[in-house]
Amino acid sequence: MNNLMNLDNILIYEPNETMPFYPFSIMHPIWELRVGAFKIYERFLNYFPETNLSFYGRKEHKQAFLAKNNLIEAGLRPGNLLVIDSRYILETNLFEQLSKLLSTEIQNSFILQSNGENFGIFLNESDFMRSEEFQRPELLVQQHLEIFNKLPKIEFENLFKLNYLYDILDIVGNLINEDYEYIKANFPPTFVMGDEGVHILNYDKIWREKTTNVMPGVVIDSTNGAVIIDKGAIVMPQATIIGPAYIGKYSIIKVGAKIYPNTVIGDYCKVGGEVEDSVIQDFSNKQHEGFLGHSFLGEWVNLGADTNTSDLKNTYSSIKIRMEKAEIDTGRIFLGLLCGDHTKSGINSMFTTGSVAGICGILVNEWFLPNFIPSFSWGGGKNAPIYKVEKAIETAKIVMKRRKKELLPEQELLMKMEYERIKSMR
Repeated sequence: MNNLMNLDNILIYEPNETMPFYPFSIMHPIWELRVGAFKIYERFLNYFPETNLSFYGRKEHKQAFLAKNNLIEAGLRPGNLLVIDSRYILETNLFEQLSKLLSTEIQNSFILQSNGENFGIFLNESDFMRSEEFQRPELLVQQHLEIFNKLPKIEFENLFKLNYLYDILDIVGNLINEDYEYIKANFPPTFVMGDEGVHILNYDKIWREKTTNVMPGVVIDSTNGAVIIDKGAIVMPQATIIGPAYIGKYSIIKVGAKIYPNTVIGDYCKVGGEVEDSVIQDFSNKQHEGFLGHSFLGEWVNLGADTNTSDLKNTYSSIKIRMEKAEIDTGRIFLGLLCGDHTKSGINSMFTTGSVAGICGILVNEWFLPNFIPSFSWGGGKNAPIYKVEKAIETAKIVMKRRKKELLPEQELLMKMEYERIKSMR
């Protein structure tokens, strides 16, 4: 790791095309995706704590991200620079290959490639500081340009790249296990072995922050993967957590909840019922009975009581999803719901296999909801009216205030941009 500590700058960037990450991409840059215990950008902060981290992507989304996370960019500073596509997950394999390469090549500049595709660039201090072109982020993210033609290309092996939002479901289990090792190495163990009435299978892969509250009757099984219970989380009686699983800061796992492997629950969430192979970003609720499988929920989502997702077709055939007018064959037989921020489902809602829902929807239906629901849908049906943006924003502010948060002007702008886009398509 010492050689990578010599990195002066890292610039992570979004791809030109972000629709494959719909509906998350409506309100967020790609690097804000939660993959394991950490979001994509947080992994860079963990691996490179002394390095100046910068971002390049859609202007309005970047501004909202910085404002929400109280981050201030200092700009690229003198020194060397690593530029990397945020779709390539920084995990142990990529870190080790970078470390090995930079231990011998830190005086050189080169293009990073995986399967023949450019995904980044390293510029030594001399090259980076010599050319004004090399200091322009809008050029640095295009490694195919003629100004980079003379740089050698270094091939990286077995990297994990996110091509679509649902690809995170393939890697969260492995990343939870990696994140457990990182947390264990950097923070003292805090799990209380003698908690009365808590049933543990395999103590070796459990990390629990000291301020958590795990109540009697809880079962935690890390036999086949790590379980991480983060700061301030509460696990109520009779809940079962089977690893690999991550429970985020100040989240609440409700009575009798069943948390199956490969599940990531972000910060300040409330989760009950049955969840497996799913990722829930921060501040979202699935408090009651119902099944959520092979799914992704954005922030401030609320699933009403007995909301269920189908994640397997009766024919066991490949699942196709719609993103706007495009149909995508996912090549998967398991895929549930991809849901955008601030969308809410009514009680007894049913999502069909491979459903996609945009932001700020109010979804109620007597039967299965459509497999594609645009943003600001009032009802969720195929001909549902548009939820007025002023009312949607008002509701978001009320919901967020209950958690002592506020809807920032930068986030409100993104909502209005999506509303205008949806309205223009009617």
